[in-house]
Amino acid sequence: MSRTSRASAVAFPLLGLLLVLHGLLFFPMRVDDAFILLRYAENLAAGHGPVFNVGERVEGFTSPAMVVVEAAFLRLGVEPLLAVKVLGLLWGLVLLWATMALARELYDSPWARIVAGLLVALHTGVAVACVNGLETAPFAALVALGLYFHVRARSARDEGAAGLALALAMLFRPEGGLPLVFVGVSALWRWRREPDRWRRWVAFALPALVLVVPVYLAKAAWFGSFTPNTLLAKVPRAELGARLASGLSYLARYGTTHHGYLALLGLWLLAFKADRRFRFLAVLATVWVGYIASVGGDWIPHARFLIPLVPIASVAIATALVFLWRVLGERLREAVRAPVRVGLVLLASAAVLPAALLQSQEVLDQVQLDTLASLQAREPMGAWLTSVGGQGASVAMLDVGAVAYRSGLRIIDTGGLTDKRVARVMHDSRGVYQGHLFFPDSEGAARIAQVVLGDRPSFLVLLLNGEFPYLLEDAQRPAGMPPVSMRVAYRQDQAILLSPGFGEDYEYLCHVPSQPSGYGWVWHYNVFVRKGVSLAQRPRTDAEGFTYCF
Repeated sequence: MSRTSRASAVAFPLLGLLLVLHGLLFFPMRVDDAFILLRYAENLAAGHGPVFNVGERVEGFTSPAMVVVEAAFLRLGVEPLLAVKVLGLLWGLVLLWATMALARELYDSPWARIVAGLLVALHTGVAVACVNGLETAPFAALVALGLYFHVRARSARDEGAAGLALALAMLFRPEGGLPLVFVGVSALWRWRREPDRWRRWVAFALPALVLVVPVYLAKAAWFGSFTPNTLLAKVPRAELGARLASGLSYLARYGTTHHGYLALLGLWLLAFKADRRFRFLAVLATVWVGYIASVGGDWIPHARFLIPLVPIASVAIATALVFLWRVLGERLREAVRAPVRVGLVLLASAAVLPAALLQSQEVLDQVQLDTLASLQAREPMGAWLTSVGGQGASVAMLDVGAVAYRSGLRIIDTGGLTDKRVARVMHDSRGVYQGHLFFPDSEGAARIAQVVLGDRPSFLVLLLNGEFPYLLEDAQRPAGMPPVSMRVAYRQDQAILLSPGFGEDYEYLCHVPSQPSGYGWVWHYNVFVRKGVSLAQRPRTDAEGFTYCF
């Protein structure tokens, strides 16, 4: 066995170990959206159906498969968040394998396979996706498998495997419909003159007909809509330009801090110079990038929406490098001495390695802040609200995931993800769009406040830049002393504070420090209780005058 063959044989286990170690670096991370899935899974496992609040059929998630998987873990008595993180690492290994297999299929070079695998293993976004508790890793892995089997497609069985992988991907995220349609059209064109074309087409389409169509019909019957409620809440009717600007900014950041621009360039160069199957991947990647721009990008770390494109990008870069080396290698070996050649290789490697690897510490700092906010504020606050308010209490707030999962109380989502009434207001409002988050204008926020206060929740949780009573005192400082402006994280919270009658119906109860802002203060969850609500106990004020909830 040659040295190159030996290197290729041990590449996958070594790169797999590297990817797992990279993922373990971010393993403790907690994203609040993951707890929204867990809340739905908990109610499904308990026999209430996929609902956020028992009796309210609102589709506040985009991954039915993830809800079912987590419900299965709950029924088995397995801690679901830990389980999905471990499962995410396994899906990461599938993603790595599919990337290397795709590289092998498209270009006959073990080095292309190794470099493509290395780019995946060192990609911080992939490592984060494996352990964020969301559906990102299984979705990306299934898309990569579908593309590999279609590119390979030596028989109807391969097309059937591609159809199955992409059908499952669509159950993890609706965007799976994009590669499913692309591969389906490609299969129709590619095999149009083959004698077994009908077997190939049926083999590809059958999994979608058997799995996707029944699930989406059942989902529409249960929720009363083919589109999830999150679409209303996150995609306002009048903000296409703002969404596009946010999406282009998202792509620009990725392109400058990762290998995005180089990957797209390499993919299109290969589309015209190498295997014609690269043209299919180039068109798919370009259209997918356009889709990401149209939805405004994303705020969850780290490049979540672009992870399914990392295998295509990695294969494009690796194949382009090997292709260029083969073309120029002989001339370089003749004209350039060995140390210079090594330097050129190192320089090329530094140019294509994802800059996300160099940003690992920055990403880790961000993840640690979000995780501490969940562990020290949202999760214990959920349990505390149940202990003081009882099972019949209700809570209105925006960061609903962890509080809902840890409390079991009825939650009114002021962001609209799990509330149809608020989602409709969000959809019809104007405002600011930033990274797959929509902040309504003052008029829209006031309408949301009216909806929320009309429900008379037991507790209101508002995210402010300090403890509420102290903020009021600071704002009324004597002349000569600068006042401290009260700031809110969400305009809905400000509208609730300014609503007529708010002070008559609600009183301040306590606060929970959350996490530092980018402006030098610390965000606090301020809890207000409706007057007349019976509490098991009231928080005590400490010697400095602060009232902490727990």
